[in-house]
Amino acid sequence: MTTSQSWSGIYKDHPVRPVPQDPLARLTKIRADYGAAEDKRRPRIGLACLWDYPPQRTWSYTPWNLRAALNGVADTADIGVVTSRLSRALLKTSHVRYKNGKLTSSWRYSRLTDLHDAHILHRGLRRDSAERRYDAVLTMQALVAAIGLPAPTFVYTDITNDAWISATQSLDVCAALRLVKTSTLQRYRERELALYQQAAGVITMSGWLARSLVEQTGLPPAKVHVVHPAMSSGWSPSDGAPGFATGNAAAKGATLPIPERTAPRRRLLFVGRQPFDFYRKGGDLIVAALKTLRREHDSRITLTVVGPDQWPMPGDPPEGVRLMGTLPPDSVAALYDTHDLFVMPSRMEPFGIVFTEALARGLPCVARDAYAMPEIITPGMSGALVTSDDDRALAATIATVLADDALYEACRKRAPEMAAYFSWERVAWEITQVITQGTAAGS
Repeated sequence: MTTSQSWSGIYKDHPVRPVPQDPLARLTKIRADYGAAEDKRRPRIGLACLWDYPPQRTWSYTPWNLRAALNGVADTADIGVVTSRLSRALLKTSHVRYKNGKLTSSWRYSRLTDLHDAHILHRGLRRDSAERRYDAVLTMQALVAAIGLPAPTFVYTDITNDAWISATQSLDVCAALRLVKTSTLQRYRERELALYQQAAGVITMSGWLARSLVEQTGLPPAKVHVVHPAMSSGWSPSDGAPGFATGNAAAKGATLPIPERTAPRRRLLFVGRQPFDFYRKGGDLIVAALKTLRREHDSRITLTVVGPDQWPMPGDPPEGVRLMGTLPPDSVAALYDTHDLFVMPSRMEPFGIVFTEALARGLPCVARDAYAMPEIITPGMSGALVTSDDDRALAATIATVLADDALYEACRKRAPEMAAYFSWERVAWEITQVITQGTAAGS
């Protein structure tokens, strides 16, 4: 997929509608629950994850950050799957095939890989069981290798196969996006469902996905729980128990002064890898909107694009576009303070952690009124939401936000509380609450 025309037929409006919610209203309730909680014992949790190389980058840094935060509220051990370089090479080589004229490997979706992962996971659990008994195992995403584990299993995930399939034009299209056969995707959907049915609880990153699990997948509402994730960039755990206080040290630099971003505001920022994420996240729409903005509103408006190492659209980057390539998380975080608006009208977005990072630095966001985005961005207070692929409507929305002094002031004042809410300490405490209550109910 290299043009917006070819990309436009991939996704469709998802049948499960978003669940708007101001994160700071939820923070108030969580703080009250934390203060009133009588049971603050430390559960014993085994963290199960398919670790990448290097492990920190796995799933956009989520398991790595969560594991560090869980150590503050639980007795946590890593029982995840680390595939040796030799095993990884053998598995990849044995599943090489041509796809769209290129060599690809579907090793992650093979039965052989499933058996390999299950062997490592179960072996690690048996090894540790001689020393400790886990209250629960927490898997990162739908780790099908966890099927049949002896300990109560909880799943933390941002997306399901049912939700993915419903977001695309067909099952075949969804399989093509995942670079697997339709039959393979269908098999993984069935195995994922088996894991959810076995699990003591499924913890979703959004209320939107929770609704999808109930309405589409058919899980009982009592089994589904919502715990929004936290920021990836520059996070380090603070000492002691989480208090979710204003200015919490969960985000590196969260206590630094928030830029005021006075008018005129002209610097737009977009983050999305190439080519898949660039178009999925609406990068082509922003480029088209920029041309309108520079022609009809202000010729000095610019766009910084982070992610693609090469320009993903036909031709060269248009005037006003600066291509930064791939950057580490801390370098991306530094860009929030030097820009005036974060724009990412994703056609499909399981959550959107970059929005949380921008808002923690007082940078308003323009996103789409779909998926989890309305659970992060509150129109009129932290940004705006668009409803279609109309690039002229996007340009008009961007121009309106850039001129809204009241919105910028509200977003700046809310930034420390947004940093407190989107902290991994809050996530760890909420997840341990779900596990503690879930295991108590099942005992």
